[in-house]
Amino acid sequence: MALDEAVLSGAPPDSTVLRFYRWAGPALTFGYSQAWTAACAAAQSAGIPEAQVVRRSTGGGIVFHDGDLTFSLVFPWPRLSPPCEIYEKVHRGALEGLKAVGLAASLWPGKAPARQAACFSGPETSDLVDGRGRKLLGGALRRRLGRGLYQGSLRAPRRNGLEPAIRRGLSHRWGDLDLGVEESWLAAAQGLAGKYSSEAWNKRR
Repeated sequence: MALDEAVLSGAPPDSTVLRFYRWAGPALTFGYSQAWTAACAAAQSAGIPEAQVVRRSTGGGIVFHDGDLTFSLVFPWPRLSPPCEIYEKVHRGALEGLKAVGLAASLWPGKAPARQAACFSGPETSDLVDGRGRKLLGGALRRRLGRGLYQGSLRAPRRNGLEPAIRRGLSHRWGDLDLGVEESWLAAAQGLAGKYSSEAWNKRR
């Protein structure tokens, strides 16, 4: 979470940076506007009270990180581009990647239901779903000074070959992608790490 914020703040204005990352153990992230108590209750209900619970700087719902493929995209966000267009552009790129490795998926065409606390409780407009309508990819956004951060969680039936396929699909929609992490971003993330582990941040609501 700290590195995503560091990239959002430090990446060149015209760059698009893609980063995949994994979790060291059971974890749960929850949206910026959600309640800490609800996130902890979700971890208890799922039978993983030991999960690390962290508030994201993006919105969205509760996401369990228990084998999902997580990635972030930092990009130029023109003022007149609404969030729904950003979601569709990201998810169409990811859809192209899933189809390239033979996974059946589509964009959810229906209207968004009443928002649920848990991200994968049901699909929303432009979410990626499988052939049975089950949500495969959900994401959340943050906009800051003309830049955007998308944080996504993909629950595919297999992971083999997914990262390069998703990268190719996103590059077709977003153009050239920067894949490396600059030393300055890592240094900034070290300074931000304490924020995301602090009670002041995680228990603010």
